[in-house]
Amino acid sequence: MNTRQALKVVEELRKGIPPIGFVEHFTVGRRSEIESLDKHLENPDSTVLLLKANYGSGKSHLLRLIREKALRRGYAVSYVQLDAKSGVRFNRMDQILGAILRTVELPGDQNQPGLRGLLDYVTQAAEAARRDGKPKFWRELTNDWTWDFSEALDSSGFYVALRAWMTGNAEAQELVVDWLLKSENYRAQRKLLYTQLVADLRRHFRDPRPDSQFYQDDVFRFYGDDYRQSWEALADINKLLKHGGLSGLIILFDEFEDVLTNLTRVDWQEKAFWNLFLFFSGKRFPGMTYYAVTPDFAKKCKHRLIQSGRLDFDYSRFDHLPTYAMSPLEVDELQELAGRIAAAHAVAYAYTPDSGLLERVRRVVIREASSPVQDRARHTIREVVKTLDDAIEAA
Repeated sequence: MNTRQALKVVEELRKGIPPIGFVEHFTVGRRSEIESLDKHLENPDSTVLLLKANYGSGKSHLLRLIREKALRRGYAVSYVQLDAKSGVRFNRMDQILGAILRTVELPGDQNQPGLRGLLDYVTQAAEAARRDGKPKFWRELTNDWTWDFSEALDSSGFYVALRAWMTGNAEAQELVVDWLLKSENYRAQRKLLYTQLVADLRRHFRDPRPDSQFYQDDVFRFYGDDYRQSWEALADINKLLKHGGLSGLIILFDEFEDVLTNLTRVDWQEKAFWNLFLFFSGKRFPGMTYYAVTPDFAKKCKHRLIQSGRLDFDYSRFDHLPTYAMSPLEVDELQELAGRIAAAHAVAYAYTPDSGLLERVRRVVIREASSPVQDRARHTIREVVKTLDDAIEAA
């Protein structure tokens, strides 16, 4: 890493945060467990995986590690931090769809992150297919490039949004972004969506349907019919990415315990659990999703439902969810991690650590490794960086 990268890495390590772009470099030990994670990523039949660790003990690190590995394997990745208080509730698939589109990343530094980058990528893939005269999917999607009507996608709303984006009309594109990211704000604005995304763009295409058909078919609703269109849009995005040359879409859910702590009604929690099971089945979204949870997550879910009188719930579904638990770092592995941190710190501040400083770092690791705190690894990382910072300030 160069000096600029090293400075950014050290800044994130000061906070105990896995440094984006270098998570794998700061992942030490547990070779067999990492290999198991790799196999899950490589298995085309994989759907859900619960990543189990105590608070502050590596769940976010694992998610960021998966992000790096997935991007390198040609997947688009969306990293969603659940927070019901901030409007990202797992029982509301329209909110989840918006959060996924807001944070989606495509492989390659040249691609813009977020929904705009995703739609630009699909546009470029369609244009490349048109130049090449192939393949069949893109001809079916565009109806031989007329864009009048198509059933190549399941979500009619997402098709309307994509078609409007393809016109290049800046005002329509702004509306597309705002609508897809915050579709709940447009529940009473179907006429606005029809006017600006269909009627005003008819010079670009000739959609044969009357305006009443759009309303009758609920084209502009991502929340109705048990969030059918939200699920369909996710599956369509996965399909578009694959036909564009990528491996598909992987979704990472951090702070999944939010479904227990911030969803205040048991019926909302029950719906959130069912959404998890639907992701697991792979029928609504044929891609991979990962969830950061604590080791007793399933037990707490069952207890909450039983306490609330949901006695006919199929509790065995929780037991069928595949889980992955990474063991805590041993002292020698923490020492190896501290050595990598010291090397990055030296690059960031252009110095060569002497044997005395490295010995102080070693003693810090031994001291912190014996600490009973739950987030021992994160605390050790912070203390190592603090020791290195103090040394260069005293120099």
